[in-house]
Amino acid sequence: MNFLGHARLSLAGSDNFLFGNLIADGVRGSDLSDWSPEVEAGIRFHRRCDAVIDAHPETRWLLTQVPPSSRRVAGIALDMMWDHLLAAEMHDDDIERLYRLLAREEVPSRLSSLIEWIQVRDALRRYRELEFTLATIASIGERMTARRRLRQISDTCQTSDTCKPSDSRNERHTHKVVSLDAGANPLADMTPWLADNRAMLEDSFARLWPDMLALRQPPAI
Repeated sequence: MNFLGHARLSLAGSDNFLFGNLIADGVRGSDLSDWSPEVEAGIRFHRRCDAVIDAHPETRWLLTQVPPSSRRVAGIALDMMWDHLLAAEMHDDDIERLYRLLAREEVPSRLSSLIEWIQVRDALRRYRELEFTLATIASIGERMTARRRLRQISDTCQTSDTCKPSDSRNERHTHKVVSLDAGANPLADMTPWLADNRAMLEDSFARLWPDMLALRQPPAI
């Protein structure tokens, strides 16, 4: 799930518990001793919810319905669509609470640019808009594709003479073009399918969500 999904399941907890749920994707490893007990509990609850939704029969069925070319990254798109479906039900007071927490607390560095993007664009509200959600999904795919291009360039430089200096400017340019293979953006390719099948996704989520709500008892601290 994405921000709003995890927030909906943890709003009844303390601010620290909720904060742990919001920043869990930026925290690596099982040693969470650097965090307060409440934040640690939130991180672990987030991970439990992710494990449950990833293994849910409805999620597994949906992954058989998406275009095969996008299946490998379909979970990202589905997470975003769940936020789109939940956004209309979020109260403004709850949205403001999320923004206050993200602004007040120090988030993990790997999440800082994402949090800034969310705040600047008021994304937690704008996920109500299907067009905004689909554009965000495509943008995530483009960033993934760009990272893949950079890895391809790095791998090529390490295993060949492609990136070595050359006396020919044209030759260097040719090598660069070959290394910067445009690649596919399977998330962007998936957005028309998401738009066309929004009703099906809404029905599927209605079957999935009650099982997630059943998890939402904040653990004892």
